[in-house]
Amino acid sequence: MTIEDRVRRVLTEAVAKEPPPRGAPLPAALRRRRRRPVLLGAAALVLVLAAAVGLAAVRGRDGTRPVAPVPSTVPQSTVVSTATWRTYTDTDHNLRLRYPPDWVVRPRNQEGTVTLAPREHARKALAIWPPFAVTVTAGGYYYLGEAPELEFVRGRLPGGQAYLYFQSDPTRVPLRGVPGAPKVPANVADRQRSGSYSIDWGRDCKGIGRRRCGPHGVHATIYAGNTPLWDRYVRVAHAIVRSARPVTPTGPAYGDRSLPRCLPGQWRMVWIGEYGFSGAQRFFLSGGVQYLGGPRCHLRTTLTLQVERDGRRLPISGNPASRVVEGDLPGDGIVKEDGSWVMSGGPLFWTFYWDEWCNKGFGGPTRLRLTAPDKGQRLNIAGPRESPPGPDFPSCQDRGRPSRLAAWQ
Repeated sequence: MTIEDRVRRVLTEAVAKEPPPRGAPLPAALRRRRRRPVLLGAAALVLVLAAAVGLAAVRGRDGTRPVAPVPSTVPQSTVVSTATWRTYTDTDHNLRLRYPPDWVVRPRNQEGTVTLAPREHARKALAIWPPFAVTVTAGGYYYLGEAPELEFVRGRLPGGQAYLYFQSDPTRVPLRGVPGAPKVPANVADRQRSGSYSIDWGRDCKGIGRRRCGPHGVHATIYAGNTPLWDRYVRVAHAIVRSARPVTPTGPAYGDRSLPRCLPGQWRMVWIGEYGFSGAQRFFLSGGVQYLGGPRCHLRTTLTLQVERDGRRLPISGNPASRVVEGDLPGDGIVKEDGSWVMSGGPLFWTFYWDEWCNKGFGGPTRLRLTAPDKGQRLNIAGPRESPPGPDFPSCQDRGRPSRLAAWQ
């Protein structure tokens, strides 16, 4: 299933079930390929889809009114005083935040989700396409982004929680044919705007659904129907999100280091056929760690990816690339349910990406060798193959920029 198929499916369900808004309609800027079904949890899917939104808008490509550039950093909460604000508390999902007294709070049908909106927009706060709203979901699966997009801004809330933030580009035309979606205005400034936070909330037993105990995240989306509304309310919206705190302390997302170390026979690296392209110039692949049995244990290991041809390492910057994964098994492992891989935790999920992968000399048959050197494990994965170009997905080109291999997060 392509990203466009997934977007249409999710937005169709959104119209039917009225869940909280998760951002503007999305262009098919990111393409994925899978060899088998993969389910990564609701929070993961939100970020996959949201990553397809283009960023860094400066001026409308159609020559209309300019749009304010996307900030390189998220506005600090100090620009808006929260001293006189009210407090919203969701003890069941371990979230507390502050909001202005002239805003309204509306719970959603989805567990752990609430929408906040200016009072003048209260009537339409729960609409799929509200004038302006901030929607927050607490207790979701831990997930600090899935697709490796350069435009994510990393940071920490005043309370210390790590987050990824990204902002939409209204110059990108949303997907066509989404039921209930408004028509795209000709003027870029009249188009929808959105910004999304993915926040590491640590571990507790106040999550959503059957996976309550474990690593969780808080996911917040700021949505505006147009640029003037965005400019009017966005700083307050950022301050609302940045005021978020756990009601009770949480443990670290990486798990319990006092547990016995996982033995080599208790786990294995798994590549589940998850790969794709961010635009045309960036290739990425993802996977997880499968629990094989034995007592509960803690795993910390370094995964290394090397791009090769005919058994030799290619001269690519960052090749080989490494990243540390750490979590508890079996809770954070990837499992099969009803024939599909399901990621029940995030710390052991891994992603690597290869920028400018089709540069001269690097295109063609390559092999990606993933290893856990200290554990003696190895996976051999075929290198990227370019798919036919389309109107929203141009062919990969040698742009004269350096090729680079890196780990995501």
